[in-house]
Amino acid sequence: MASKTLPKLPVIDLSLREDLRPGTRTWESMCKEVCNALEEYGCFVIICNQVSLNLHSEIYSAVQDLFNLPSEIKQQKPAHRGDWPIGRSYSYGPKHERIDTENLTTLEGAQSFTKLMWPSGNDQFCKSAHEMSKIMMNLDQTVMRMVFQNYGAEKYYDSHIQSTDYVTGSARYKESETNENYLGLLGHTDKSFSTVNHQNGVSGLEIQTRDEQWILYDPPSHSSFIYLASDAFKAWSNGRIRSCYHRVIMGGKKIRFALLCTTLHKGTVISVPDELVDEEHPLRYKPFNHREYRKLHIEYGSKKIEYSIEAHCGVTGV
Repeated sequence: MASKTLPKLPVIDLSLREDLRPGTRTWESMCKEVCNALEEYGCFVIICNQVSLNLHSEIYSAVQDLFNLPSEIKQQKPAHRGDWPIGRSYSYGPKHERIDTENLTTLEGAQSFTKLMWPSGNDQFCKSAHEMSKIMMNLDQTVMRMVFQNYGAEKYYDSHIQSTDYVTGSARYKESETNENYLGLLGHTDKSFSTVNHQNGVSGLEIQTRDEQWILYDPPSHSSFIYLASDAFKAWSNGRIRSCYHRVIMGGKKIRFALLCTTLHKGTVISVPDELVDEEHPLRYKPFNHREYRKLHIEYGSKKIEYSIEAHCGVTGV
């Protein structure tokens, strides 16, 4: 009996070029491709031309320097948000470490965080982290514009962007000491709105399909990203978009580094646009506060209780 062929993740070219502008045929076609990918997989691979080999080398050298700092340095910033330990090192396991930072998309924010970590300065980290953060933010905004336009909700795009916080994350997964695979991160959906993910040359991120098959994300090039839709995006779209279920499986004696641009809604509420509600798609999610959802998820999680976006704001009987 022939083995079942695994599906492949959708790949979409968002390289900067003249024909990829709002109003062009290429743009209109890409809008549909992006939404189809997010509806079916909750994610897609981005090909782009913004990350040079030099930037790729500099950012991962700088990220390694960040994780090599003493623990007391990485833990010195107070966790000022109840829904996220922003600015501090934290871990989901003995071989995992992550540091998330606000405002790296601005030069002032990058300089401030760099000075906190390295009082005497670290120009390579500051410049490369700032540049990568801007690239990931711009990719996210391009995808958002495409989605909003494709669903006929473009008039809400500007206010959505104004209500979005961009958090740059760095993650490290240690090598396997026994050369055997280990679970680096449990299967989950993100509780953010969206995530843009870039990694060094070590794979490990796996995406689950609708029929519960796992697909390994294998970047086509050093300038490739993967875009993941999260719980809040699913609710905003009235369930049209999937929240991407993913995990990290590590193997071999190599360290995996990943960069992430995570988006959070800082407005009062997220509401399903009227344009996404009709007879075929009745309202499935009530207006909700994104930060409140994240806080409750953490509270329930500390008690080993799963708390979904449906439990938080789902419309019963739909």
